[in-house]
Amino acid sequence: MPEFLCEPITENNAWTVADLKGRESWTRNLTSAMIDEVMRAVKAVGDTPFRKITTENIPLPSMAEFLNELHDDLDNGLAFAVLAGWPVDEFDYRDNVAAYCAISAHIGDIVVQNYEGQSVVDVIDEDVAYSHLSRGYRSNKRLPFHTDGANLTGLLCLGGSTSGGGSLLVSATTVFNTILTEKPEYLDVLERGFFHHRRRQHDEGENPLSAAPIPVFTFHDGYLHCCYNRNPIDWVEKEGMTLSDKEVEILDYFDAIVARPDLQAKLQIQKGDMQFFNNFVVLHSRTEYQDDADHRRHLVRLWLEDPRSKRRGESLLDLYVPGSSRFHAVE
Repeated sequence: MPEFLCEPITENNAWTVADLKGRESWTRNLTSAMIDEVMRAVKAVGDTPFRKITTENIPLPSMAEFLNELHDDLDNGLAFAVLAGWPVDEFDYRDNVAAYCAISAHIGDIVVQNYEGQSVVDVIDEDVAYSHLSRGYRSNKRLPFHTDGANLTGLLCLGGSTSGGGSLLVSATTVFNTILTEKPEYLDVLERGFFHHRRRQHDEGENPLSAAPIPVFTFHDGYLHCCYNRNPIDWVEKEGMTLSDKEVEILDYFDAIVARPDLQAKLQIQKGDMQFFNNFVVLHSRTEYQDDADHRRHLVRLWLEDPRSKRRGESLLDLYVPGSSRFHAVE
């Protein structure tokens, strides 16, 4: 690790719960004028595919300052933010998602999220077991703290569950600082990283594991980049690879840090919320949830690559969607 990074990081994204002031401190509210502008623009582009919605075909000029401030929240602030007040009940699914894509396109470029080629993913309970053969968003089970595959993640809430389904966020920067203070000898292993199971997100006959270890912590241009998901790391054992006792000890310690209540921001996503977070410096989790006939949890997920971000390191897109990241895109 470079000497200049042997001191704790003091960026705004190095927070604990005590530093936060509740929902109002991370929420920006959409006005009726903003909603009207977005919907006029959405209607103007008609049936344009969601992936093709860009700042060029939906410019949103009167929201430029508002959306630039949102971008700043994600790149230079807490690294997460919520846009509240989208009236989902006034529109059908197509218009809601198109509007969400229009707003998100001003934060980053919408990219494909999985081997199946989806750029828009519905996060609902499909009664699919969460295992090394599937992705976690298809179940209602608790998801451990992890980072997603692209620079930024967006979640639009179209409906809530009967119970559970809360979002929890932890500052990866604070986790790094904690390890630097408590167990600095672990950082070499975390910077070397771990092989990941690809969970069938690859062509038949390809290696089911990542080609190389993926660092939990790395630095690009002096900025911290975190990439962590314990389950795909553990699932390499399904393919005959064994983690050492020391590696398990370090991973258990990492998980014990993110389990500390004083580090966990609780974001109970509400209908009409658009939640965004920076995967390079924020880990997220979801509690288990239950639906019933009248309440079905339904989020719509986007992955965004941010060409304006100061964090320019590689993401997991090349593990699950080769050719989709800004580093390896196919022209």
